[in-house]
Amino acid sequence: MYLIYSFLLFLFLLFSIPYFLFRMVTKGKYKKGLRQRLGFIPQVKNKDIIWVHAVSVGEVIAASPIIDAIRKKFPRHNFLISTVTDTGQDMARKAIPDPKEIIYFPLDFKWIVNKVLKVIQPRLFIMVETELWPNFIRETKKREIPLAVVNGRISPSSFKGYRIIKPFLKRVLSNIDLFSMQSKLDEERIISLGAPEEKVHTTGNVKFDGLKTEIPDREKLAEELRISSKDLILVAGSTHPEEEEIVLDVYQKAKEEFPNLKLILAPRHPERIPEVEAICKNKNLFSIRRSQLLRTPNSLPRRQAGELRTPVILLDTIGELAKVYSLATVVFVGGSLVPVGGHNILEPAALGKAPIFGPYMHNFIESARLLLEGKGGIQVRDKEELLENILSLLKNSEKREKTGKRAQEIVKRHQGASERTVELIGKLLE
Repeated sequence: MYLIYSFLLFLFLLFSIPYFLFRMVTKGKYKKGLRQRLGFIPQVKNKDIIWVHAVSVGEVIAASPIIDAIRKKFPRHNFLISTVTDTGQDMARKAIPDPKEIIYFPLDFKWIVNKVLKVIQPRLFIMVETELWPNFIRETKKREIPLAVVNGRISPSSFKGYRIIKPFLKRVLSNIDLFSMQSKLDEERIISLGAPEEKVHTTGNVKFDGLKTEIPDREKLAEELRISSKDLILVAGSTHPEEEEIVLDVYQKAKEEFPNLKLILAPRHPERIPEVEAICKNKNLFSIRRSQLLRTPNSLPRRQAGELRTPVILLDTIGELAKVYSLATVVFVGGSLVPVGGHNILEPAALGKAPIFGPYMHNFIESARLLLEGKGGIQVRDKEELLENILSLLKNSEKREKTGKRAQEIVKRHQGASERTVELIGKLLE
């Protein structure tokens, strides 16, 4: 089974080379971590290493409170962080204090994996949110290194795919020592796929623990974005293709009733900013990047400086979305009006901002359920309902504040997953 898996992985990479080369040349992607993905990583002198693997930005954010909790309980250990994406690397440097090393995760071939494990020799390997690499897991287990899945979740699409390879997956899962899952549903799914029941626990979503309930430099950010206390702010976070058009149409309609309404638009993938700028231009909307606003108005072209009070602000920086949510009067979280599966609606909720989101929330079922049942979030079906609810919240400050307060209380009630997870991890370390 492992030979077949390795062969299929080799074929996939072989046929993907033209795509990767094209992205490398045109976008600069994959170039940075190529050597490390092939197993050439820096020498790690300290041998008391806990290796934490977090695929990208969201997983790094989830890893942060777990790492903090482990540090408090087991201070002698050091941390090595691995990611798959460049944005994950950037976030790890911001969110994880004093890691021993931040690397790109190696390609899942036996010879590469063993080369990397020989250099790092971790005391424990932690996977954030159930990213399973069969060869890596098998070779790590052979070296008697404990493996843990933390903040684990199985989305409906992943569950459907995993069931097709259940006999093989059962063998992979048997090598993992601990599954710390977000919800009972995730626990049931991982057990049904073959994880040993005695190793599986429901500890809650650690993203609740990493959420900020207030932003200390909020006023500074507002000043940088040229936002005054009189402005109403619509923040649309983590948007995808087709959603920007919807948000911009809704914004134009809402602005007819609220002329002091400003829009901050944050595409999920910052490399799409030029595409979103073109969409704004087609709708006769002036846009400006957040990075441009770090300059003084005098440094901008006159036309831009003259219109600086009314542009659509495009968030092109990494790791600032939560801070931007703190400025919002109304929040829409993207990936939910198109069949992507939604994004983190807990970030604005933690700041007392009731998130509006669409019907496609299958990657965040539990978060959506909690907010909807607690009346701390609003789900809409389409553009018309999005406009209707945005106008309702803009018109009714009391409703807006009550819904936001309920959202924040829900977040606070569900914090503590990191400590529960670390109690279980402690048994592996001891």
